[in-house]
Amino acid sequence: MTQDKNKDLRHYLGALGIFILIICLLLFLSFIEIPPVNKDLFVAIVGTLVSSLGMVVYTIVGQQPDEVNKLQKKNESLTSVNNQMEVRNDQLEQMIIDMQKEMIEKLTELKSTKK
Repeated sequence: MTQDKNKDLRHYLGALGIFILIICLLLFLSFIEIPPVNKDLFVAIVGTLVSSLGMVVYTIVGQQPDEVNKLQKKNESLTSVNNQMEVRNDQLEQMIIDMQKEMIEKLTELKSTKK
């Protein structure tokens, strides 16, 4: 259990560190102009950092990708079980209907033979 807490704490701190790095980078860019020679390289690096921003925010809010995948698999499993139960319920309903029909037919035959 403590390993999970340590892992969650590392994820949270790592995500927070990247978020702070991006904010610092944006503040840096607002004061310093990048030379045209290094502009392409800098844009590529900034693009890579910003593209990870979604995952960073996702982790900071408390949702891990592994947790989401686990919940999706559980949801799919429960959906499958639900579908199987619906099929089984339909089969049981049909069996009851057939049994009722047979009982009605037998009772009708008994009533007609008594006359």
